[in-house]
Amino acid sequence: MNILIITAVSGFLPGFETRNVEILKGMGYEVHYASNFHNPVYKFDMGELERLGVRCHHVPISKSPLSPDNFRALREIREIIKSFDIKCVHCHNPMGGVTGRLAGIGTKEKPYCIYTAHGFHFYRGGQVKSWLFFYPAERFLARFTDRLICINREDEEIARGFHLRKGGRVIRIPGTGVDTCRFSPDSQARAETRKELGLGEGDFLFLSAGELNENKNHETAIKALACTDRKEAVYIICGEGKKRRDLERLTESLGLSGRVKLPGYERKMEKYYRAADCFLFPSVREGLGMAALEAMACGLPLIAADNRGSREFAGKGVILCDPADTGQWASAMREVIQKESLRGIMGREARKRAEDFSREKSEKIMRLVYEEMDRAVRGRQIKEGTG
Repeated sequence: MNILIITAVSGFLPGFETRNVEILKGMGYEVHYASNFHNPVYKFDMGELERLGVRCHHVPISKSPLSPDNFRALREIREIIKSFDIKCVHCHNPMGGVTGRLAGIGTKEKPYCIYTAHGFHFYRGGQVKSWLFFYPAERFLARFTDRLICINREDEEIARGFHLRKGGRVIRIPGTGVDTCRFSPDSQARAETRKELGLGEGDFLFLSAGELNENKNHETAIKALACTDRKEAVYIICGEGKKRRDLERLTESLGLSGRVKLPGYERKMEKYYRAADCFLFPSVREGLGMAALEAMACGLPLIAADNRGSREFAGKGVILCDPADTGQWASAMREVIQKESLRGIMGREARKRAEDFSREKSEKIMRLVYEEMDRAVRGRQIKEGTG
């Protein structure tokens, strides 16, 4: 039996969905992966997909809903479904969800469809234009969806107002799940990595991880660093994206060239988490925030933008700030630099809270989702006399 996973950016599966692939392979499925391999936002090795036994198909999906490339991607995905007798589709990201579900409509196969919304682009307090475009699109496409998976309560509440396919359900999972063994405190690794990074005994390391784009809002954190007036504070942002040059210019203009570093995308983030003193998560919009949860699992205190994603895991280990208020961020950053005892309390609480978002909990739910899918598809085959 064949299943097709669809994402708009090709690094998404190796970065976040390998355990789901392993579950599906264990159930006897051949996994096909359609994505834009010319747009690898997350660095990865194609050999990793080969080792997983994933069959890859390049399709020109664009993250921009207005791009004409999406029409070509739609046709190509439809052809993949027909050519490989795809029985199930699991799509991710907004445009992966749009093209994947529309492609299924236009085929006689009518594959079983799972859509994981990693944070709707419309949200309470969000831009009107996002509500005008993405909300009607998601509401319409829900009728072609068998399982709609959300990663936060706000999205789940909205999705429950949609009309899914007959027998369809909305499900919430704790994101893709944090590997709390891999992401854990390690004092020896901390000392070694800080030495590698050229950090001195008295240096205080703030850390962020994520694509360098407008939504991730790294500008606010950089400006706040300048406002703290603490020369021992260093800020490392792991990630790549279109805003790199803008961030470099901002850093230079604020006189922070030696204290803000952009090392690029990093697959082995655990060493950076362990070297850091505090994690900054300034995103304007987040569905949940796996980087923040990984940092929390490593025992890092967290300063995060107040959004629907960070509110899911906020507690005593997290300070929430207005994403646009540089003063709030600077004040919170000064506080964690100055108060070692506060950092200790926050770090312990953060580690404890991250356990609620463990990989095991997410996998348990996804296994049930795939088992329901498998029963539905096999039942349909028996009914049609093709099983």
